[in-house]
Amino acid sequence: MLKNALIFAVAALTIAFAAPSLFPGRAARVAAPAPAPAPLAPAPTNAAVPAGSVYREASLPADPGGQFRASVSIEGQDVDVLVDTGATMVALTAETAERLGVVADPWRPKLPVSTANGISLVSPVVLREVSLGAIDLNDVEAVVMAPGAATANLLGASFLKRLVSVEQRDGALVLRQ
Repeated sequence: MLKNALIFAVAALTIAFAAPSLFPGRAARVAAPAPAPAPLAPAPTNAAVPAGSVYREASLPADPGGQFRASVSIEGQDVDVLVDTGATMVALTAETAERLGVVADPWRPKLPVSTANGISLVSPVVLREVSLGAIDLNDVEAVVMAPGAATANLLGASFLKRLVSVEQRDGALVLRQ
């Protein structure tokens, strides 16, 4: 029994050290959302941009539970997401990825990640285009969750960290590119 636990621990440490090399500069952790989704917020609005400013902004009101939900465009199709500042990556459910035609490289290993629901396997992918209101990013790193592992799509740090700022203001999440 102790031998099996030791073998498992060594394997887990090996995977933990190897996973970051698949996402350079990023940890392989994805936080899962609460299981009961609230209604989506209206499409993000473009906040007023001061004259002469080169920034594009989107503002998302908090839902009654204090979470920020929106409809974003991924690969040109609308996708409902939960903005999760604690998630390292953009994470798509297997069903959403299939609908979008996002296919993981079968030769690339699946990664174990820690979620609010426990350990799950994910497949790394790169999304060509992700847009939220006036904000538009190309080549966004993401993961596809295993079937049944997640009930919501997450807009995580692989998108948010590429913005100039992300801040909560007056009950809204204000994103600036």
